[in-house]
Amino acid sequence: MKIDPPASPKNRGVSLIEAVIAMGVLAVAIPVVFGALAKSGSSGSDSEAETRSTWIVPVCVNEIRASRDAKPEFFTTTLVKQTFPPSGDVWALAFSRDGKVIGKVSKNQYDAGLKQLNGQEVRYVATLSAVAPTAVTGAVPMLTSKISLEYPSAVPVAKRQKLDFYSRIL
Repeated sequence: MKIDPPASPKNRGVSLIEAVIAMGVLAVAIPVVFGALAKSGSSGSDSEAETRSTWIVPVCVNEIRASRDAKPEFFTTTLVKQTFPPSGDVWALAFSRDGKVIGKVSKNQYDAGLKQLNGQEVRYVATLSAVAPTAVTGAVPMLTSKISLEYPSAVPVAKRQKLDFYSRIL
């Protein structure tokens, strides 16, 4: 009959203290890793929105110009030096993931958030507005226009990320 030799100190296994320390390290490391992954996803959405803004903002500026020329596609005609949108309304356009305009967004859709419009998936909402200028002696009074790119469009307005773009118009 063969008898196994007694276990040497090197082969005894893991002690309770070692197991507790390992669990503590995991308890700290796992939330940090998941936090970093969440942040990278958010950064990806932000950079995608910044990239799409180079396509979206010119469409909005063209709509403002068309409104001034009495040829708007989505909103009402405005006069030179007239602020917009009318009080209590919102001028908002829906855009697809690739930055193509889908259509006009109603106030209710804008406030609540929307996933689809005209059968197409909506990713971004751009709001257009202009405020009256402050009087400056000797300067031509111009409106300050603001275009806000908001994303993701499916969440209510208070929870959206926003990129703001400003310009001056007559």
